[in-house]
Amino acid sequence: MPQGLGLVLSGDVWTRVVIVVPNPVVRAGVRTLVGDQTGIEVAGTTEAVAGVAAADRPDVLLVDTKLRQDILELVRRRDPALKVVALVTAEVPSVAELREYVAAGVDGIVSTAEDIGDSLLAIRSGRAPGGWISPTLGADILRRGEPSYRQAEAGSSQGQGAVTPSEHLVLKLVADGHTDREIASRLQRSERVVKYHVSNLLAKLQARNRAHIVKLAVRSGLLPTTCPCGQGAGVRTTRDLVQ
Repeated sequence: MPQGLGLVLSGDVWTRVVIVVPNPVVRAGVRTLVGDQTGIEVAGTTEAVAGVAAADRPDVLLVDTKLRQDILELVRRRDPALKVVALVTAEVPSVAELREYVAAGVDGIVSTAEDIGDSLLAIRSGRAPGGWISPTLGADILRRGEPSYRQAEAGSSQGQGAVTPSEHLVLKLVADGHTDREIASRLQRSERVVKYHVSNLLAKLQARNRAHIVKLAVRSGLLPTTCPCGQGAGVRTTRDLVQ
């Protein structure tokens, strides 16, 4: 079986899914998010649309919005039975870009800030005949008037991408010493989504553990130097990553 094929359970129907994400760190995280969903099994991943074999005839393509042109081209030339879902893995695209996806005819736009599996099940079940739009993305767009935070230059220069708004929210709560479960409760997200963001922070900042994440975040300007956690107060250890 080629890489990128997964199975999504919707009722009694199993759906073949291809996950297409170019960044290896993000790709691994997305695989965890989708595979950890009840009723979903991921067999592998692929970094480019070219890696999807036509002979495999997947039912759903889950494609990173960093591959914008590929998404639009896929929608134009796809088989009518194929569902194409745009996946936001970093900064939320502009409203114009989101509208472009909708106008092109994507079956859904989802985000790694939420339970992707739940969204896929909704799309597959036909509960969103006009196209599924992530509630998380809608809320983010409404909040865009708020001041943005400083991006992590170290993460960007290392090719892993800058810290996203959702990751920054998690970062602040990690700095306050909260566990994944506590963060999930405060942000009204699932623990697997929080674990995904913590994993990304570890990779992007090249940190060894949660305490090191905080230290590097203060040094890079992502957190204020007055943050009490910068002095080691209340910071959890790496054991929190496997709660």
